[in-house]
Amino acid sequence: MTQHGIVRGDALQRIGSAGYIVGALLIVIGGLLLPRATNPSNLQEMLKPLGEQEVLTQVCVLLITSGYWAVMMGAAGVYRSITAGGAAWARLGFYLIIVGTAVWTLILSLDVSQARAVATWLAAPTEGKEAAYSVVATLAAIGRGIYATSIMVYWLALVFLGIGMVRSAVYPRWLGWVGLTLGITGVSLGIIQTFSGRFSTLTLVYVVLSFVTTLWFLAVGIWVARTAWSRRRDKKDVEPNQVVKLT
Repeated sequence: MTQHGIVRGDALQRIGSAGYIVGALLIVIGGLLLPRATNPSNLQEMLKPLGEQEVLTQVCVLLITSGYWAVMMGAAGVYRSITAGGAAWARLGFYLIIVGTAVWTLILSLDVSQARAVATWLAAPTEGKEAAYSVVATLAAIGRGIYATSIMVYWLALVFLGIGMVRSAVYPRWLGWVGLTLGITGVSLGIIQTFSGRFSTLTLVYVVLSFVTTLWFLAVGIWVARTAWSRRRDKKDVEPNQVVKLT
């Protein structure tokens, strides 16, 4: 079996490269604009900016969620481009990306509800603040376990995708090693945050990890796009729908 590789003009590879690039940009923009507090160790201080800027929070969540969906389409291109060597690893990575994206969609949806609950709590009269905050605390408690799981699942997918890239002859080995390293780091962070909770000093570590991972998505997308969107043609190139007769 031969490597499928990155085929010039292939529709899936074009969609995949665009998915990685657009997804990375959406995640970065949404992450940079997302309201944050300066004290990550205090739950109430961490949540207040979400309610104080509820509309901005909702817009940022929408951008980040769309970004993860786009990255999932990019991962489909990586998975289909590897048909030997690391194919099994890439397949596992793609399946886990699907699961991880679904879990992230859930946790981000909870963030929208969280922002609304915090806004209600902040606007509630004194006698109603305790009841309003109980809703905020409940949503935070639900999100704690899901958040840690989402990190572990999503970055475990990058571990498998990274191994698939390293074992194949399609992608540069350094690209695979970077993805593998980021994946291991993310899984480790997810395990730690299972015990420390979502709103802690480790939140800053996650922000850095997420940003570097997004840069990796962008690098993969650009690397694939250089071939998939190239208009240069060699004599041996064949039109995507052209039938070649073997003699």
